[in-house]
Amino acid sequence: MIERSRPRPSLFALLAFIARARLSLLVFMTCVAFASLLSGCINSEIAAGRAELEKGNYVVAHERFVAASHASKLSGRERRELAEGLCVTEAKLGAPKYPLAAQRNTCAAAAALGGSASGQILASIDAAARAKTATAVHEDLAERDIAGAEGAVVSYQTFPGADQNAITGWSKQIWVKIDGNQKRAQNHDRHMASAIAAISQRYPHVRAMKDPAFKRWVMNSAIVSGTPLVERVDLRDRTLHLEVASRNLPDVAFNLDHFITINDAMVARCHCDGRTNIAVEGSGLPAYLVRIDTDTRTSAALVMPQPH
Repeated sequence: MIERSRPRPSLFALLAFIARARLSLLVFMTCVAFASLLSGCINSEIAAGRAELEKGNYVVAHERFVAASHASKLSGRERRELAEGLCVTEAKLGAPKYPLAAQRNTCAAAAALGGSASGQILASIDAAARAKTATAVHEDLAERDIAGAEGAVVSYQTFPGADQNAITGWSKQIWVKIDGNQKRAQNHDRHMASAIAAISQRYPHVRAMKDPAFKRWVMNSAIVSGTPLVERVDLRDRTLHLEVASRNLPDVAFNLDHFITINDAMVARCHCDGRTNIAVEGSGLPAYLVRIDTDTRTSAALVMPQPH
Protein backbone atom coordinates (compact mmCIF):
# COMPACT_ATOMS: atom_id res chain seq x y z
CA MET A 1 0.00 0.00 0.00
CA ILE A 2 1.26 3.41 -0.92
CA GLU A 3 1.25 5.78 2.15
CA ARG A 4 0.07 9.25 1.34
CA SER A 5 1.99 12.11 2.94
CA ARG A 6 0.06 14.66 5.00
CA PRO A 7 0.05 18.18 3.65
CA ARG A 8 2.45 20.39 5.48
CA PRO A 9 0.95 23.58 7.00
CA SER A 10 1.93 26.71 5.26
CA LEU A 11 4.34 29.08 6.93
CA PHE A 12 1.58 31.67 7.13
CA ALA A 13 -0.76 29.32 9.04
CA LEU A 14 2.03 28.41 11.46
CA LEU A 15 2.81 32.03 12.18
CA ALA A 16 -0.91 32.77 12.69
CA PHE A 17 -1.20 29.92 15.21
CA ILE A 18 1.82 31.16 17.16
CA ALA A 19 0.41 34.69 17.19
CA ARG A 20 -2.96 33.46 18.52
CA ALA A 21 -1.21 31.45 21.23
CA ARG A 22 0.86 34.42 22.30
CA LEU A 23 -2.21 36.64 22.35
CA SER A 24 -4.10 34.17 24.53
CA LEU A 25 -1.16 33.97 26.91
CA LEU A 26 -0.94 37.76 27.01
CA VAL A 27 -4.66 38.06 27.76
CA PHE A 28 -4.36 35.43 30.49
CA MET A 29 -1.38 37.16 32.11
CA THR A 30 -3.13 40.51 31.90
CA CYS A 31 -6.19 39.11 33.67
CA VAL A 32 -4.01 37.60 36.38
CA ALA A 33 -2.16 40.89 36.85
CA PHE A 34 -5.41 42.85 36.97
CA ALA A 35 -6.88 40.47 39.51
CA SER A 36 -3.78 40.87 41.63
CA LEU A 37 -4.14 44.61 41.43
CA LEU A 38 -7.67 44.36 42.78
CA SER A 39 -6.95 41.94 45.60
CA GLY A 40 -3.30 41.29 46.34
CA CYS A 41 -2.30 44.98 46.43
CA ILE A 42 -5.10 45.79 48.82
CA ASN A 43 -4.01 43.01 51.13
CA SER A 44 -0.46 44.30 50.95
CA GLU A 45 -1.57 47.86 51.88
CA ILE A 46 -3.41 46.58 54.94
CA ALA A 47 -0.50 44.32 55.83
CA ALA A 48 1.91 47.21 55.44
CA GLY A 49 -0.31 49.37 57.64
CA ARG A 50 -0.36 46.74 60.37
CA ALA A 51 3.44 46.39 60.12
CA GLU A 52 3.91 50.14 60.54
CA LEU A 53 1.43 50.10 63.40
CA GLU A 54 3.50 47.49 65.24
CA LYS A 55 6.56 49.72 64.83
CA GLY A 56 4.68 52.68 66.30
CA ASN A 57 4.76 54.60 63.02
CA TYR A 58 1.17 55.78 63.35
CA VAL A 59 1.29 58.48 60.66
CA VAL A 60 2.60 56.08 58.00
CA ALA A 61 0.29 53.32 59.18
CA HIS A 62 -2.71 55.63 58.86
CA GLU A 63 -1.65 56.59 55.34
CA ARG A 64 -1.47 52.90 54.40
CA PHE A 65 -4.94 52.23 55.77
CA VAL A 66 -6.36 55.29 53.99
CA ALA A 67 -4.81 54.04 50.73
CA ALA A 68 -6.44 50.65 51.27
CA SER A 69 -9.81 52.29 51.91
CA HIS A 70 -9.97 53.51 48.30
CA ALA A 71 -10.36 49.96 47.00
CA SER A 72 -13.68 49.17 45.36
CA LYS A 73 -13.69 45.59 46.58
CA LEU A 74 -12.69 44.31 50.00
CA SER A 75 -13.55 41.11 51.76
CA GLY A 76 -15.36 41.18 55.08
CA ARG A 77 -12.14 40.38 56.92
CA GLU A 78 -10.28 43.14 55.08
CA ARG A 79 -12.98 45.67 55.94
CA ARG A 80 -12.72 44.77 59.63
CA GLU A 81 -8.91 44.99 59.61
CA LEU A 82 -9.03 48.29 57.76
CA ALA A 83 -11.64 49.83 60.08
CA GLU A 84 -9.75 48.68 63.17
CA GLY A 85 -6.49 50.03 61.78
CA LEU A 86 -8.03 53.46 61.17
CA CYS A 87 -9.52 53.45 64.67
CA VAL A 88 -6.23 52.58 66.37
CA THR A 89 -4.13 55.06 64.40
CA GLU A 90 -6.53 57.99 64.80
CA ALA A 91 -6.82 57.32 68.53
CA LYS A 92 -3.03 57.20 68.80
CA LEU A 93 -2.48 60.34 66.72
CA GLY A 94 -5.24 62.20 68.61
CA ALA A 95 -6.08 65.90 68.57
CA PRO A 96 -5.88 68.36 66.98
CA LYS A 97 -5.99 66.45 63.71
CA TYR A 98 -8.31 63.81 65.15
CA PRO A 99 -10.39 65.30 68.01
CA LEU A 100 -12.31 62.98 70.31
CA ALA A 101 -15.55 63.30 68.31
CA ALA A 102 -13.77 62.33 65.07
CA GLN A 103 -12.01 59.45 66.81
CA ARG A 104 -15.32 58.22 68.14
CA ASN A 105 -16.99 58.24 64.73
CA THR A 106 -14.17 56.14 63.26
CA CYS A 107 -14.01 53.70 66.17
CA ALA A 108 -17.80 53.36 66.38
CA ALA A 109 -17.83 52.31 62.72
CA ALA A 110 -15.06 49.78 63.43
CA ALA A 111 -16.77 48.44 66.56
CA ALA A 112 -19.96 47.91 64.53
CA LEU A 113 -18.00 45.44 62.38
CA GLY A 114 -17.06 43.39 65.42
CA GLY A 115 -13.53 44.62 66.10
CA SER A 116 -12.95 43.86 69.80
CA ALA A 117 -10.04 46.28 70.13
CA SER A 118 -12.13 49.03 68.54
CA GLY A 119 -14.87 48.53 71.13
CA GLN A 120 -12.36 48.99 73.95
CA ILE A 121 -10.92 52.11 72.33
CA LEU A 122 -14.44 53.47 71.83
CA ALA A 123 -15.16 53.05 75.56
CA SER A 124 -11.91 54.81 76.46
CA ILE A 125 -12.77 57.73 74.14
CA ASP A 126 -16.16 58.15 75.84
CA ALA A 127 -14.52 58.01 79.27
CA ALA A 128 -11.95 60.61 78.23
CA ALA A 129 -14.66 62.98 76.98
CA ARG A 130 -16.62 62.67 80.24
CA ALA A 131 -13.49 63.18 82.35
CA LYS A 132 -12.42 66.22 80.32
CA THR A 133 -15.84 67.85 80.70
CA ALA A 134 -16.11 67.00 84.41
CA THR A 135 -12.73 68.62 85.05
CA ALA A 136 -13.71 71.75 83.10
CA VAL A 137 -17.03 72.07 84.96
CA HIS A 138 -15.37 71.60 88.35
CA GLU A 139 -12.64 74.16 87.64
CA ASP A 140 -15.04 76.74 86.20
CA LEU A 141 -17.48 76.42 89.09
CA ALA A 142 -14.62 76.76 91.57
CA GLU A 143 -13.77 80.06 89.88
CA ARG A 144 -17.48 81.04 89.77
CA ASP A 145 -17.37 80.99 85.97
CA ILE A 146 -20.94 79.84 85.35
CA ALA A 147 -20.82 80.57 81.62
CA GLY A 148 -17.58 78.61 81.26
CA ALA A 149 -19.02 75.61 83.09
CA GLU A 150 -22.16 75.57 80.99
CA GLY A 151 -20.14 76.11 77.83
CA ALA A 152 -18.15 72.96 78.63
CA VAL A 153 -21.36 70.95 79.03
CA VAL A 154 -22.90 72.44 75.87
CA SER A 155 -19.77 71.42 73.95
CA TYR A 156 -19.98 67.91 75.42
CA GLN A 157 -23.61 67.68 74.30
CA THR A 158 -22.48 67.73 70.69
CA PHE A 159 -20.20 64.74 71.32
CA PRO A 160 -21.52 61.50 69.74
CA GLY A 161 -22.65 59.16 72.49
CA ALA A 162 -22.86 61.94 75.11
CA ASP A 163 -23.88 60.57 78.52
CA GLN A 164 -27.27 62.10 79.39
CA ASN A 165 -26.95 61.17 83.07
CA ALA A 166 -23.63 63.01 83.26
CA ILE A 167 -25.17 66.08 81.61
CA THR A 168 -28.03 66.07 84.12
CA GLY A 169 -25.57 65.84 87.02
CA TRP A 170 -23.47 68.74 85.75
CA SER A 171 -26.62 70.79 85.17
CA LYS A 172 -27.62 70.38 88.83
CA GLN A 173 -24.16 71.51 89.95
CA ILE A 174 -24.43 74.60 87.76
CA TRP A 175 -27.86 75.51 89.14
CA VAL A 176 -26.64 75.14 92.72
CA LYS A 177 -23.77 77.52 92.03
CA ILE A 178 -26.08 79.97 90.25
CA ASP A 179 -28.53 80.04 93.15
CA GLY A 180 -25.72 80.53 95.66
CA ASN A 181 -24.21 83.40 93.70
CA GLN A 182 -27.57 85.10 93.21
CA LYS A 183 -28.54 84.87 96.86
CA ARG A 184 -25.24 86.36 97.99
CA ALA A 185 -25.61 89.23 95.53
CA GLN A 186 -29.21 89.99 96.41
CA ASN A 187 -28.65 89.80 100.17
CA HIS A 188 -26.14 92.61 99.87
CA ASP A 189 -28.31 94.83 97.66
CA ARG A 190 -29.77 97.53 99.88
CA HIS A 191 -32.21 98.59 97.17
CA MET A 192 -33.88 95.18 96.98
CA ALA A 193 -36.75 95.96 99.36
CA SER A 194 -37.83 99.10 97.50
CA ALA A 195 -37.64 97.26 94.16
CA ILE A 196 -39.83 94.42 95.47
CA ALA A 197 -42.40 96.94 96.73
CA ALA A 198 -42.50 98.77 93.39
CA ILE A 199 -42.93 95.56 91.40
CA SER A 200 -45.61 94.19 93.73
CA GLN A 201 -47.80 97.25 93.21
CA ARG A 202 -48.01 96.57 89.49
CA TYR A 203 -49.42 93.03 89.79
CA PRO A 204 -52.13 93.04 92.47
CA HIS A 205 -54.24 90.40 90.64
CA VAL A 206 -51.72 87.56 91.16
CA ARG A 207 -51.16 88.01 94.87
CA ALA A 208 -54.27 86.02 95.86
CA MET A 209 -53.68 83.15 93.41
CA LYS A 210 -53.25 79.65 94.76
CA ASP A 211 -50.37 77.56 93.36
CA PRO A 212 -52.41 75.66 90.69
CA ALA A 213 -54.02 78.88 89.43
CA PHE A 214 -50.68 80.67 89.29
CA LYS A 215 -49.07 77.81 87.34
CA ARG A 216 -51.89 77.94 84.79
CA TRP A 217 -51.43 81.71 84.53
CA VAL A 218 -47.70 81.21 83.88
CA MET A 219 -48.36 78.64 81.15
CA ASN A 220 -50.91 80.93 79.45
CA SER A 221 -48.60 83.93 79.72
CA ALA A 222 -45.91 82.00 77.82
CA ILE A 223 -48.08 81.30 74.77
CA VAL A 224 -46.98 83.25 71.69
CA SER A 225 -48.92 83.13 68.42
CA GLY A 226 -50.68 80.00 69.62
CA THR A 227 -47.40 78.23 70.50
CA PRO A 228 -46.80 77.28 74.16
CA LEU A 229 -43.17 78.11 74.96
CA VAL A 230 -43.15 76.43 78.38
CA GLU A 231 -43.35 72.65 78.72
CA ARG A 232 -43.35 72.39 82.51
CA VAL A 233 -43.79 74.66 85.54
CA ASP A 234 -42.39 73.92 88.98
CA LEU A 235 -42.90 76.31 91.89
CA ARG A 236 -40.49 76.07 94.82
CA ASP A 237 -40.52 78.64 97.59
CA ARG A 238 -39.18 81.84 95.99
CA THR A 239 -38.13 80.25 92.73
CA LEU A 240 -40.12 79.44 89.60
CA HIS A 241 -38.58 76.71 87.45
CA LEU A 242 -39.66 76.61 83.81
CA GLU A 243 -38.65 73.99 81.25
CA VAL A 244 -38.61 74.87 77.57
CA ALA A 245 -38.03 72.58 74.59
CA SER A 246 -34.80 73.17 72.71
CA ARG A 247 -36.80 73.64 69.51
CA ASN A 248 -38.52 76.66 71.13
CA LEU A 249 -35.34 78.44 72.24
CA PRO A 250 -35.37 80.87 69.27
CA ASP A 251 -38.97 81.87 70.12
CA VAL A 252 -38.06 82.25 73.78
CA ALA A 253 -35.19 84.57 72.82
CA PHE A 254 -37.56 86.80 70.81
CA ASN A 255 -40.18 86.90 73.57
CA LEU A 256 -38.20 87.42 76.76
CA ASP A 257 -40.61 90.20 77.74
CA HIS A 258 -43.18 87.47 78.52
CA PHE A 259 -40.79 85.87 80.98
CA ILE A 260 -39.88 89.23 82.52
CA THR A 261 -43.61 89.75 83.17
CA ILE A 262 -43.85 86.26 84.66
CA ASN A 263 -40.99 86.93 87.08
CA ASP A 264 -42.46 90.30 88.05
CA ALA A 265 -45.69 88.47 88.90
CA MET A 266 -43.69 85.92 90.90
CA VAL A 267 -42.12 88.75 92.91
CA ALA A 268 -45.50 90.35 93.49
CA ARG A 269 -47.07 87.07 94.55
CA CYS A 270 -44.47 86.20 97.19
CA HIS A 271 -43.52 89.83 97.90
CA CYS A 272 -39.92 88.64 97.86
CA ASP A 273 -36.85 88.51 95.63
CA GLY A 274 -38.53 85.99 93.33
CA ARG A 275 -36.45 84.27 90.67
CA THR A 276 -37.33 82.44 87.47
CA ASN A 277 -35.02 79.73 86.17
CA ILE A 278 -35.53 78.76 82.53
CA ALA A 279 -33.96 75.40 81.73
CA VAL A 280 -33.79 73.26 78.59
CA GLU A 281 -36.07 70.26 78.78
CA GLY A 282 -34.14 66.99 79.01
CA SER A 283 -30.68 68.27 79.87
CA GLY A 284 -31.80 70.73 82.54
CA LEU A 285 -29.10 73.18 81.41
CA PRO A 286 -29.77 76.85 82.18
CA ALA A 287 -31.04 78.84 79.20
CA TYR A 288 -32.05 82.08 80.94
CA LEU A 289 -32.09 83.51 84.43
CA VAL A 290 -34.73 86.12 85.23
CA ARG A 291 -33.98 88.22 88.31
CA ILE A 292 -34.91 91.57 89.87
CA ASP A 293 -32.95 94.51 88.55
CA THR A 294 -32.92 96.96 91.46
CA ASP A 295 -31.82 99.83 89.21
CA THR A 296 -34.87 99.60 86.93
CA ARG A 297 -37.22 98.13 89.58
CA THR A 298 -38.31 95.40 87.21
CA SER A 299 -37.06 91.96 86.22
CA ALA A 300 -34.27 91.35 83.74
CA ALA A 301 -33.15 88.25 81.82
CA LEU A 302 -29.60 86.96 81.81
CA VAL A 303 -28.71 84.86 78.75
CA MET A 304 -26.76 81.67 79.36
CA PRO A 305 -24.74 79.70 76.75
CA GLN A 306 -27.30 78.06 74.53
CA PRO A 307 -27.26 74.27 74.01
CA HIS A 308 -26.87 73.17 70.37
